[in-house]
Amino acid sequence: MLKSFCSVVMCLALLQIAGCSGDAAVGEKAKTVPFTGKLSLDGKPYGSVKVQFLPQGSDGGVRTAYAEAKEDGSFAATTYVTGDGIVPGKYTVRVGSEGDGASTDPSQMMAAVAGAAIDSFEVDVPAEGLTDIDLKLTSSSKKGKAGGMLGQ
Repeated sequence: MLKSFCSVVMCLALLQIAGCSGDAAVGEKAKTVPFTGKLSLDGKPYGSVKVQFLPQGSDGGVRTAYAEAKEDGSFAATTYVTGDGIVPGKYTVRVGSEGDGASTDPSQMMAAVAGAAIDSFEVDVPAEGLTDIDLKLTSSSKKGKAGGMLGQ
């Protein structure tokens, strides 16, 4: 009887150990790299807006990263915890000034109505990350087609 009880306990312990190791692999976070810089609109710092970095063609479970640009336009991307960076790869970038609820500042929301909406654009984050970059945006009122450009 004692032998059977010990066998059952041993089997349960082995199953629990196997189960825990499987869960850890599923819950692993992808490695992030630094992604910081300044956001400008029509040559002026563009702050107090939210920026989303939507992964393109991600089959590896890469999460959307985000940032909130400060008044001076500076930002630091966040994937898991504040300021931890972004997973390397290609992203579609959306700036929250389109009156879609991403910005709560009335002047930002009205900018879309006034023709200053920002179209999404793409950015490619290399394996070593990017720091001190300039995301230069042009409003649709200044240019026939709004867009963004990445430069250092």
